[in-house]
Amino acid sequence: MNLGLVAVLGLVMLAGCSHRPTPEERRGPFLSISPGEETNAARGAVPPESIALALGGLPPGEPTRLRDALAQSTDLAVRSAAPMLFDLGLSDDDAGHAPDPLRRALPDLPALTAAANVLGSPWSAPGLSVRLGPDCAADAAPRCVPLFVPAADREPDPLIRRGRALAWALANAALLRASAGAHTALLEALRRAQTQPSSTIALVFGASRGAVDEAQLESLRDQARQALAHLPAEAPQRPWLHALSGASATWELPIALDAREVLVIPRLSALARLQDFHAEVDLARDAGPHP
Repeated sequence: MNLGLVAVLGLVMLAGCSHRPTPEERRGPFLSISPGEETNAARGAVPPESIALALGGLPPGEPTRLRDALAQSTDLAVRSAAPMLFDLGLSDDDAGHAPDPLRRALPDLPALTAAANVLGSPWSAPGLSVRLGPDCAADAAPRCVPLFVPAADREPDPLIRRGRALAWALANAALLRASAGAHTALLEALRRAQTQPSSTIALVFGASRGAVDEAQLESLRDQARQALAHLPAEAPQRPWLHALSGASATWELPIALDAREVLVIPRLSALARLQDFHAEVDLARDAGPHP
């Protein structure tokens, strides 16, 4: 056989082999990023679905802990409003400095902040719009990039960087894959890490959809309504307590996870130290059984 023909055939086969993994590597979801669009970036009320997603991404015991903190906070508010009717056991000097249990529930607020961003598509900012979609085929956006890309492989394009920053929760998430036998152990290890005060983890999901325990949620809703009745109109907690009082039990991610995947969302405060977030995720992953 002609050696030149063999060489050509070899190059064709090599090109075909090198191209074959590409569709797998670039499988969705994708971020479609467009500049120069007029947007209404004003923030409104907290969507109740964000509450459900936040609760779904927290460890199972967190709704009960949050309810108890709300109950104690409400009781303290009532006592403070009527000091002549209740014996707080405090002197006049320290009566105004009693710790509010609601503040001890604030570790749950990073979860709500992250959940609201997860469900924020299309994300909008002045001169920028970002949409989440399964592919790029029907999208006319000037930039369309895979959502999950290792930081080292991300394009330096300023528009893409701005788009990823706008969709920060998903764009910086860790998508892990475990064997079927290690999936539960991996979830448990991540949730143990998530509850630590210094954790960089906001949310952990082992499935695309789920439901919060209805009895726990109804108790939490009722406690949120009671807390609202005793909060000043200007209190910063009111928007998320309003959302909590109307939250549904079911939640769903805007992306699909298969039975072996785990999605880990960082806290907003961790974006300045993403290396710590990835180190914490890796530590939790190494603590469980290996795939």
